[in-house]
Amino acid sequence: MVCGSMTLWEKVLNQFKNNHSVMYPSKILLFGEYTILLNSYALTIPFKRFVGELAFMDADTDKESREPDRSNHRLKEFLTFSRQSCINQRLTFPLDFESFEKDIEKGLYFKSDIPEESGIGSSGALVAAIFDKYSNIRNCEMDILKIKNCLALLESYYHGYSSGIDPLVSYLKTPLLLEGNKIGITFKLPVEMLLQEFGLFLVYSQVSRKTGELVEKFNMRCKSDPEYIKKIHQEYIPVNNECIISLSESGNAERFFSAIRKLTNMQLEIFNEMIPENIIQSFYYGLENNMFYLKLCGSGGGGYFLGFTVNISLTESFFNERGYQILVY
Repeated sequence: MVCGSMTLWEKVLNQFKNNHSVMYPSKILLFGEYTILLNSYALTIPFKRFVGELAFMDADTDKESREPDRSNHRLKEFLTFSRQSCINQRLTFPLDFESFEKDIEKGLYFKSDIPEESGIGSSGALVAAIFDKYSNIRNCEMDILKIKNCLALLESYYHGYSSGIDPLVSYLKTPLLLEGNKIGITFKLPVEMLLQEFGLFLVYSQVSRKTGELVEKFNMRCKSDPEYIKKIHQEYIPVNNECIISLSESGNAERFFSAIRKLTNMQLEIFNEMIPENIIQSFYYGLENNMFYLKLCGSGGGGYFLGFTVNISLTESFFNERGYQILVY
C-alpha cells in the first residue's frame, strides 16, 4: 500500500522546488493517531485554511499585538536549543545559525494564524519554515527520510518527542501515507476531493491541550496494561487501517462510513480519557443519530476534533446551536 520509490519522490521534490511557496500550512492527521507509534497505517494532509510564514517586524507590524515580540523571543529560545551539540551534531542538513541569529536580531518572527495547542500542527509549520530557510538542503541530495529525521529533531523542542511527520507535511505541502517508518504519496483516488464528498469537518472543543503529556501517558499504559495493548493491536488497528484503505483505494461511501462508525465507537472505549467531557456527548449523539462521526485530531485531549458527515448542514446547525465553531473542509 505504501510506496516510497525515489523516482516518485524526485518528482514530488522537483515540483516542490519549482512551485515553492513561503507559506506553510497547518496539517490534519486524519487517521493513525497514537497507533502510528505501533506501526499502523496513518494518513495526514496539509490544511491550507491556516498558514504561517517567517516575517520581520517593521512599521506595518501590528503594534497592538504582543504576538510578534513573543514569537521573536521564542525563536531565540529555539535557536539556543538547536545549537546544542546533542541536536546540532545529529542534523544531516545543518542550519545556518549565523544567518538565523542575525535575522532574529533584525526582528524575525513567525507570522501565523494557525491556532496553537489545537492539534493542527502550529509547531510543525514553524519548524518547516525555519528548516526551509536556514538549512543547506538545496545543495544536498534530498533524501526524504533524512529530511524527516532533521525535522523531528528540531520539533522535539516543542513536544519532547516528534516523529517529524507534521513539519514534513507542512514542508512538502502534500498528503502523506505512512506505515511505521515508510512514507508514501501514491493514492489510487484523489483523497482531498473525497474528504469533501465525505463531509470532513473540524470542531473546536474550546479546550487547549499538551501533546507531549498525552503521548507519554499512552506509552506508559501500553507498557503496563497487556490487555489494552492487545485490544489496540487486534481490534483497533485493523479498523484504523480499514478507514484509510476504504478512503484512499475504494472511495466507496458505504464502506468508509461503516469503518469510521466502528472507529468512533472504539475511540470512545480505548481513548476515552483523551476526549474532554464537554465534547464527549457530541460523540454519542452523532453515533446514536447517524448524523456524524467524531474522532481524535492528533493526540486529542482538547483542541480540534475531526468529524465526517453525510449531512453537513444538519451537522453545522447541531454544533452552532451548542456554541461550537466548526470548520468545513
